[in-house]
Amino acid sequence: MGQQISDQTQLVLSKLPEKVAKHVILVRESGSLTYEEFLGRVAELNDITAKMVSGQGKHLVFEVLPRSDSSALWKMVVRVICTKINKSTGIVEASRIMNLYQFIQLYKDITSQASGVLAMSSTSEDPDENSSSVTSCQASLWMGRVKQLTDEEECCICMDGRADLILPCAHSFCQKCIDKWM
Repeated sequence: MGQQISDQTQLVLSKLPEKVAKHVILVRESGSLTYEEFLGRVAELNDITAKMVSGQGKHLVFEVLPRSDSSALWKMVVRVICTKINKSTGIVEASRIMNLYQFIQLYKDITSQASGVLAMSSTSEDPDENSSSVTSCQASLWMGRVKQLTDEEECCICMDGRADLILPCAHSFCQKCIDKWM
C-alpha cells in the first residue's frame, strides 16, 4: 500500500514543472528533518568544505544565525550564514544568509559533488595531484552556488520581481507586492 502511494507521488511529481517538483522534494525533506540532523548537516558541510579546499587560500564556513533557531517553529525561521574566508588574512570576502530550503539544496549539491571528487581521487594513482586540480577554486564555486540559490527566489505573487523580503514564516516576496498588501 505504501509503495503504491509512493509510485503515485512519483507520477505526479514527474508531471510537475521542474522548479515546482524540486520545491515539493525540498519541503518533504525539510518536514522530516530533526533539529539534531540539521545541526549535523551544518557540521558535515563545514567538514567537507574544509577537506575539499585544504591547501587553498579560501574556505567556506557555515553557521546557524544566532537566535534564528530558538523558536519551536525553527524550520520556518532558521537562517544559515555561509561565509567565504581568506585563510591567510582572515578577511571575510563574502557572506550570504540562506533559509532552510536553500541550505538543504546546497547541502545536496556539495555532498554529491564531494562524493564524486573523493571517489575520483581514490581511484587515481596520484590522489594529491588529481584532487588539487579539481578543488583549485571550490570555495569560489560553492559561494557562487550560494549566491545563485539566494538570488533566484522570485516573488510568488507577481512572479516578476526578485523576492527580497523574507517573512518569519519563510515566505518571500518582492517589496512592491508587500507595499501593495500593506
